[in-house]
Amino acid sequence: MIWNGYSPQILLPVVGVIALILIVLYLLRVRRRTVEVAYLGIWKQILHTAPRRRWTEILRRLISFLLWMVIVGLVALALMDPRPEVEDVPGRHAVILIDTSASMMATQPDSTCGRRLDCALLEAQRLMDAMRPGDRVVLVEAAGHVGSISGPFSGDREALTRVLGSVSARAASDDVGKAFELAKSLLRERDLSEIHLLTDGQFAPDAIDLDTLHAEVAFVSHVVGAPAGNLSVTRFNARRYIANRMGFEVFVEVHNGFDQPVTLDLEIWGLGADMFQLTEAGDKILIDRKRLTLASESSEVRVYENLPLSSGRIAARIRLVDPADLQDIMPEDDVAYAYIPDFARPRIACVTSGNLFLEAALLLNENYSVRFIRPDAPEIMVDGQVSLSALAGQYDIVILDNSHHALSSVHIDDDWAGRAVFINPTLAYSPFPAKWVRNPIIERVNARHSIARWLSLRNLNISQAHVFSGVSQDDVVLRAIEGALIATRKRDHQRLVAIGFSLVESDLIFRVALPVLIINIVDWLMDESSQPLLGYATGEAWHVRVNPGMVRGNLKTPSGRVHEGLVAYEGVMTAYGDEAGFYELRDAADLTRVVTFAANFGNARESDLMRPVIRLESSLHRASTWLEPVPEEEGAFLAFLSRLPRSAQHIWVLACLLVALALFLEWFTYHRRWTV
Repeated sequence: MIWNGYSPQILLPVVGVIALILIVLYLLRVRRRTVEVAYLGIWKQILHTAPRRRWTEILRRLISFLLWMVIVGLVALALMDPRPEVEDVPGRHAVILIDTSASMMATQPDSTCGRRLDCALLEAQRLMDAMRPGDRVVLVEAAGHVGSISGPFSGDREALTRVLGSVSARAASDDVGKAFELAKSLLRERDLSEIHLLTDGQFAPDAIDLDTLHAEVAFVSHVVGAPAGNLSVTRFNARRYIANRMGFEVFVEVHNGFDQPVTLDLEIWGLGADMFQLTEAGDKILIDRKRLTLASESSEVRVYENLPLSSGRIAARIRLVDPADLQDIMPEDDVAYAYIPDFARPRIACVTSGNLFLEAALLLNENYSVRFIRPDAPEIMVDGQVSLSALAGQYDIVILDNSHHALSSVHIDDDWAGRAVFINPTLAYSPFPAKWVRNPIIERVNARHSIARWLSLRNLNISQAHVFSGVSQDDVVLRAIEGALIATRKRDHQRLVAIGFSLVESDLIFRVALPVLIINIVDWLMDESSQPLLGYATGEAWHVRVNPGMVRGNLKTPSGRVHEGLVAYEGVMTAYGDEAGFYELRDAADLTRVVTFAANFGNARESDLMRPVIRLESSLHRASTWLEPVPEEEGAFLAFLSRLPRSAQHIWVLACLLVALALFLEWFTYHRRWTV
């Protein structure tokens, strides 16, 4: 027993003084008042009445005195606030795992609770109502960010109920296995512990291994819902063409999850620049609608080319048409989004003495705005040297071609900013330490680098070249035995590609690899990609590419919430979202710089509501006692305490209630003239 209030050493002397004062007050005789009356007959009648017995008066005063002593003692007990030394040990401990995955958004046609999650929350509330004084509960979310949503173990039912009211399903897959491991760690070395899983039972069969659970821990699975059919948009993305970046195509896949054929409408919508989700209101236009008939458990793919868009935001939506008696119980996966960013034609300055092979590769792509400049052109000269800084300030990309050994002098400032390509640079202006070698033998092609995409350069023949040193492995595109032949470097304010050999002194000019290499280099420098412009998957961490100068950003979600203070590192910002729609990432230092992208649910496993329901039961663990009735001998007392708030379930609260009762008795007996 510990004293959470005043210690007995401090309070008992005060109580003794108060008791002494009460004794003195009760020993003093009450002075009777003199009252003059005009009629002597009243006093004659009183004198003829039998006098009160002396011992009855003493007993009444004694009862009143003892009653006040009890009041003083109870107040003192309340001020000392006695509590058990370890308050959390005697009660039971329960971890309630709530599955908030996307499948819990499905409605329950034959139930009064609405969605599956609503049924699970009603069951969780029933567990809350069964709490006894001393019981402790933790609520854990088993989807998206797995973790406690109610803080540490708590016995405050009101606070736990408020947390339940804020729980909502997420557009993410379940993570029951990770939540189960968290529950095991929370219940380690705790007596009378239980795990309650509230789910629709449609998780991976091997997500939970009950054999790893301690035998003294009870495990209860509360399953809501049943297998059902569902329509879903499983994939939706867009990409620009490699040869013509001004054109694009859209790819969409829909899936019939019913056990019978269905007819549906597939709609493609163009959304306004201020719309974050497809809603009935807002600036939108229907671009295309197709009626599809899908067999049971089948999918269909549609490809759209060069759709007429007012902005880069598009959405795909499906609607069930036939049979009319079917119900798509999960409409959240019927809509998907894709974003097509604007493409700006890069301005390229190529300083060359007349390399027709390079000029042809650049002119082959109609999306490039190219200007060819002679090495001796006066507008690019500073103190008799070609100025890279002056060119980088006017063009998006600067190509310094020394294939014919006619570009021997280039002025490069240490802090130049921009994008540049060095072809066969001399030792005087090479961006990396280099040495001269003859007939280099290709050792490795870094297939992970985007510049090496679609290229096969292992058998490339080169007569002579500069090989670079001091280059990290990730920045090497092509390596010879002696060193790197093609290398890259990326900093906050500059990007460069160095090719250590002359194009005309290799057989690269006779291969289709040359124009592909040029396209890859321009895409890498401009931070473009010919890969599909995939929307990010909801419920996962995203690594969003941002402007190199961005340090902190603010993320606006489709629902309008803003998450501030996200940190960017080397042009990449990590974010998270569990809503389908469009997101805007703004530079905190310059709100006009915005990165827009789409996020989709698109989880085929979560959308498959026909999966079998998993019901976990094990005879190796003790039975749950959480919903058992309170024993008869302690039912009234515990039931009374359980109705009080968490902060009121202590002895001092009872003491204060008894004080109030004693004061009421004193008042009642005084007014009934029993104690006076």
